[in-house]
Amino acid sequence: MVAAKTEKKTSLEPSEIFCAVGLLIPTKTMNDLVNDNTGSAVLRWASNDGLKKAKAEIKPLDGKFVKMFQNAGDEKFLTDYKKRTELVANIVAGFSAAIGIKDFMKGFGNTNDIMSAVFMTGAKWPAKVDKFRLKNEKSGFDYNSSDLVVEYDENTYYGISLKKKKNVQAADPTLINKAYSTFLEGLDKEREKLNKIRVKYFPSVVKKAQEEGIITLRGLESMTDEEIWDYKVLKPNGKDKVALINLKGFNEDDDPIDLTDIDGTIDQATIYDAPKGRMGLRDYINKDLADPKNKLYAGFDGVLKKKAGHFASNLIDITLKTKMATKLIAKDLEDMHFEFALVTGFADYSPVKKDATKDKLILKPAKVIPQHSILCGLANLAGKNASYFLELDKQKKMESNAAKLFYKLGITSKGKSITVLDVQLRYKGDFKQAPQFFATISDEFITQIHEECLVRT
Repeated sequence: MVAAKTEKKTSLEPSEIFCAVGLLIPTKTMNDLVNDNTGSAVLRWASNDGLKKAKAEIKPLDGKFVKMFQNAGDEKFLTDYKKRTELVANIVAGFSAAIGIKDFMKGFGNTNDIMSAVFMTGAKWPAKVDKFRLKNEKSGFDYNSSDLVVEYDENTYYGISLKKKKNVQAADPTLINKAYSTFLEGLDKEREKLNKIRVKYFPSVVKKAQEEGIITLRGLESMTDEEIWDYKVLKPNGKDKVALINLKGFNEDDDPIDLTDIDGTIDQATIYDAPKGRMGLRDYINKDLADPKNKLYAGFDGVLKKKAGHFASNLIDITLKTKMATKLIAKDLEDMHFEFALVTGFADYSPVKKDATKDKLILKPAKVIPQHSILCGLANLAGKNASYFLELDKQKKMESNAAKLFYKLGITSKGKSITVLDVQLRYKGDFKQAPQFFATISDEFITQIHEECLVRT
């Protein structure tokens, strides 16, 4: 039986469901299906045998996914170039992941080509594999980030954190996107400093925007930083409120936008005056955030540097799950074996709109980084005087005009420094929320564990 996520999100990442089905069918079937480079064969399979397999073994199966399988054979859907391309790419990514996972299991002597069961894990884990969940009841944080749990036999399970990318050459997807507040446990002073930096920075940029004619808000000059930080206005639709610092859009006309025409707004207040170069407030803030000398990120960097070891160790742990084995042992699972792996499937499908016979569809086993290889690599870097570092990557910042900071996070040991994670700190969209860390495993660390810990890539 395969169970589906029901609480975390209403619809799974499509490649996850195709990976699950791929683990329940012969590898030969997947390889045969992709011999048709146009993707038509995998679409026909999805709408027939794939749907039957999903209905038979995925309980409950989200209705949205039933429709997705059914759509694969619908003529109207097939003529929608964008949707068709996206679905074929997701099927290929799922198959890639399934084949990579099977190859990974063979390293443990588990050679069955069809798995006993696959469990989709989300906010609610199926009862049979709930024992492997590591959720903090107080914070709600789920340490075990498995998207799938694969049952090989009654005592052997594999947790899979699944990502996808276009092809082997494409940049690796980020492994985490967590607010920096996730890593501030026990650092109340630092949390307060970071919040003060935010509440001072954004109001100062709003005031500067007003000085330069980007917005016009009466009374802004007399407002405190806290008042500007908390200030909300109604959108022009007259329905939704939005924080001033999150206001999007710009004025197309030479006339100001007068908010007195919108019920509930301050009398005679205007937000946008005659536009200058079509730049709105949000664009203005993003432009300032992209400045290499940006004050907000400079303030963040100062706090992070003082607690570099704390942030580095927590980032490595949460990203690479270094304590998972220990946490599972503490649950007294007796003779149960649970192995975790980071898996990246390849959605390698390039259609040619005018001539489908020239489409390129390539199925390659996913990139798999086993947990035991990660731990081996970190152990090799450990030592009496080993220390973590979190170093600003100034070169990447200079090469980018993006509103973010770049970091190298790693370990210095035995006179040598190895970058373990490439990290970015940036806003995801809402300036009222804390910025987030995004991390990928560095090529340097991959090389190190590939050479010394037999990781397959």
